[in-house]
Amino acid sequence: MLNAHPNAPLFVLLGMRSIDSVPALKNNRTRQRYQSEKARRIHQKKVLRARRERAYRELYATLCQNIAQRRRARGSRAVAPEYFAFRKSFRQAARRPSFSETIRYLASRTDAFAELKGIDAYDGTFTVPRIFSLTDSPKAYTESFDFLKRLFVVLHRGKSPELVIDYQHCERIDVDASVCMDIILAEFIKYNRQCRSAGVDQPYRKIAPINFQRPEIQKVLFSIGAFSTLNGISLAFPDVIPHYLQIGDKRNKNLLHDREVHITETVDYIVECLNRMERELTDEAHTDLYDVLGEITINAEEHSNTKCRYSIGYFQYRSDDEETYGVVHLVIFNFGNTIYEKFKSPDCQNQEVVRQMQQLSEEYTRKGWFKKARFEEETLWTLYALQEGVTSYRDWKRGNGSIRFIESFFNLKGDKALDDRSKLTIFSGHARIVFDGSYAIHTRERLNSKGKPMKHKLMPFNKSGDIRELPDEKFVSFAPNYFPGTMISAKICIKPANTQTPSA
Repeated sequence: MLNAHPNAPLFVLLGMRSIDSVPALKNNRTRQRYQSEKARRIHQKKVLRARRERAYRELYATLCQNIAQRRRARGSRAVAPEYFAFRKSFRQAARRPSFSETIRYLASRTDAFAELKGIDAYDGTFTVPRIFSLTDSPKAYTESFDFLKRLFVVLHRGKSPELVIDYQHCERIDVDASVCMDIILAEFIKYNRQCRSAGVDQPYRKIAPINFQRPEIQKVLFSIGAFSTLNGISLAFPDVIPHYLQIGDKRNKNLLHDREVHITETVDYIVECLNRMERELTDEAHTDLYDVLGEITINAEEHSNTKCRYSIGYFQYRSDDEETYGVVHLVIFNFGNTIYEKFKSPDCQNQEVVRQMQQLSEEYTRKGWFKKARFEEETLWTLYALQEGVTSYRDWKRGNGSIRFIESFFNLKGDKALDDRSKLTIFSGHARIVFDGSYAIHTRERLNSKGKPMKHKLMPFNKSGDIRELPDEKFVSFAPNYFPGTMISAKICIKPANTQTPSA
């Protein structure tokens, strides 16, 4: 029996300690609490929807006022969209993913590739230039830069849902121009997929190439070009050795490992190309080439303020009644600060080199050499940065990569004779430097930081071999087109008759 007052609560009369011990009462109280929480959440959502609706209405009213003012002031024919269409686009914009770092950087540089206007009404059909190359003649690379600019702007604005890339008039594609186009397309295709995953309208429904039936065009597209890079459709050709696109990403935890793998694969690719031409590297030359490629790859990673560096190659064996030869293409580049911008920045670590460059600029200014149409301070500083021992870092041992790369890569020819196929081009910002062997690399002595004489290599592109003298504008020039980063594009012709094995 319970010793409880007859007027005590039921749970006391039942010998229970709290109301939670009564199942029926407990469920009822939980239900009431849930219903009150649900009502509160519903009320909060209604309040938020009402606030958003008022904000949309205010933005729409402001848009209509601005359009009306433009129509009165400038005679504009712009018409305000319907309210519900405006609200839908605004809500989708809030959920739309952001562009990649590469796209954002290229968009931030209004002069990237070229200065073009009147692209708003572009219909989305892109005709690839006859010679699609960033390192050929000025006419060819100007047309190619204009093409890349137009392609990027139309993709970035997303106003042409269907894009067609027409190769009807294209007769030759170089690796440098091809890989830049492929990377731009890849970045926007990735963005398109992110939009689909986020449930917003995709800016592009179709990006398709047409009229690419020429064998020389198909070999590039299906070996290292768009079909291979973007769609994974790769075809083997008996006369082609592809070196597939390599991307080094600073955000990758295995960056150092990937870098070593990429360098090794690049050296193996060059060795394979030489073997095809019955040539081989000595052990010493093999090690030297590995070291040079390593420093160039590290520079491509560290000297850029973006996350990625790229490398790609292409070899084609040619044989006809007149001669047999092979051409090795290798391109290493990044998007980001140019060489000139790196040294011009107040954050440059090696201020001693910067002072030397400033003194050289003052000397060129006194002589009036910067008044020439094809030469500016940017060209001079870029040329100076290629000399041995010049680096933006405090470690002076780092400044050997560019000139050693040029020397080592040209040694792959096996002879010193000039030809119309072998050429190495460096494009950084507006600076364009071309090396085809017309000017030799000079060796000079200078004092190191300890005051001791040491030999270093110079490439001043003039007969005197003096960097203080004006270089030949045929090989060192200020280009009207701006490459938003630094690119090294090498093309070397190798013949079986050149039996001399390259030396270190």
